[in-house]
Amino acid sequence: MRQADFDRFDALIQGVAECYGQSLSAQGIALRFKLLAQFDYAEVEKAALCIMATRKYTSMPTPADFLEHISGGSAEDKAEVEAGKVLAAIGKHGGYASVVFDDAVTQAVIVQAYGGWVKLCQECGVEESENWFRKNFAKTWAAYSRQGVKQSGHLPGLFEITNCSNGYHDHVEPPKLIGDPDKARAVLEAGKSTLALTGGPENMRGEIRNLSGLLEAVTRER
Repeated sequence: MRQADFDRFDALIQGVAECYGQSLSAQGIALRFKLLAQFDYAEVEKAALCIMATRKYTSMPTPADFLEHISGGSAEDKAEVEAGKVLAAIGKHGGYASVVFDDAVTQAVIVQAYGGWVKLCQECGVEESENWFRKNFAKTWAAYSRQGVKQSGHLPGLFEITNCSNGYHDHVEPPKLIGDPDKARAVLEAGKSTLALTGGPENMRGEIRNLSGLLEAVTRER
């Protein structure tokens, strides 16, 4: 929003406050305007209408409530969506295919909290039920999101790990795009210029050791 939008923003926020039986000071309105100025007026108005239509509390919505609605919901709401996306990808592609999700936070959770894509696929449904997975994944995702923990690049599957370990680098298929294709490609491209793990080289070496261990275990089973 620009300064020219302040008057209609003032009227909008005063109207929202009136719906909750409250009034706001000029300073309170000015602070709200400053916090929400990064968004278009139409986005703020849409958020206000949505809040009034769905909010069951009697207190005046805070700027944080507006920010959540404009950004698509709370971290917990997004976490639930991402957990479902991961389960769907496990069911569709499994641990043999390499994948790249359209959300870098989701990838960070898979690598740093679950030991990578292959290990997650092997243990999901064995170590914990689907309901517990959803709960635990969503809790971790929300924490990672708030701290800005992300993982770019792709998540190698068992076929890629096996072929690369045997020197067949030309026999690696492109990763499956999970979620929004354009966003997934952006996550993939970001990994080409930076370390895949945000934690740095030591975490990268740890991931390689984990994948090597999984490959040895699979080889023994065969």
